[in-house]
Amino acid sequence: MTAESGSSAWLESEAGSRISLHGICTIGRIQGNTIILPTPKVSRRHAMIHEQEGEFWLVDLGSTNGVEVNGDRVTHPVRLRDDDRIQIPDNLLTFKSPVKSEPPPKPRRAPPLRQNRLTVADVRLSKCWILLADLQGFTQMSQQVDAQKLAPMVGQWIAQCQAILSKHKGVLAKFLGDGFMAYWSDRDESAASVASACRDFQVLQKSPPPFRVIVHHGVISFGGHSPDASHTMIGPELNFAFRLEKVAARLDLAWIFSDTAAVPLQDLLPLVTCGAQKVPDFTPERICFTLSP
Repeated sequence: MTAESGSSAWLESEAGSRISLHGICTIGRIQGNTIILPTPKVSRRHAMIHEQEGEFWLVDLGSTNGVEVNGDRVTHPVRLRDDDRIQIPDNLLTFKSPVKSEPPPKPRRAPPLRQNRLTVADVRLSKCWILLADLQGFTQMSQQVDAQKLAPMVGQWIAQCQAILSKHKGVLAKFLGDGFMAYWSDRDESAASVASACRDFQVLQKSPPPFRVIVHHGVISFGGHSPDASHTMIGPELNFAFRLEKVAARLDLAWIFSDTAAVPLQDLLPLVTCGAQKVPDFTPERICFTLSP
């Protein structure tokens, strides 16, 4: 397969064939994957490359034999750069992206609204449910757990989270190093979908690795002509959701809900108030909630 005209990135095989990358590209042994590698050591669903805001992130989906980038085992979502060599058992692919990329953003810091970069026609306001999830103590975990064990554990966690989001019609919008951001557009049935997803995530929390979940409800600006995972999500409400993570860490909570998320969910989930909390960079204090075990 050759790269499509205008493609910003592609994978190149050792034989020189090109596979264009757009949106979500899955790699595995069976039919239904974007890239099929029919060799015995490749898992049925081995890995995924996820396009987000012009970047491409490689994720091991809990494969048995792993994925390496430039000789290093992939233990968490990794941002790809031009000429990165991706080794999947018995297969070598080279990532190509000739467009010069910006330095990687700091984890979990949502960019401020930058009107100078987006015209009015490029911005669409949409009320959304935002869900952030991140692995707790991942830095320490990565130092203490062997990569051969850590990689499939994190990969399986990501695959399970993705399955929960798909089941409840959520959109996995962005990987954040040791976590991810997802959203639901605000529709009549969205609160029930979010609540159901939260219940499934709560069940998933009973198994390692430990992870924290933040839920917020507010108006988000989508950069581009349609709100989908490949477009930029920006604005103060998104910043607020990311700052809530610091509140959850300070209170040592596995769950935290903003007041705007808690009100429509209060009859659907057993929420308990955490009282008024100072949210970094925001005033005044906001009432926050957590999920009862």
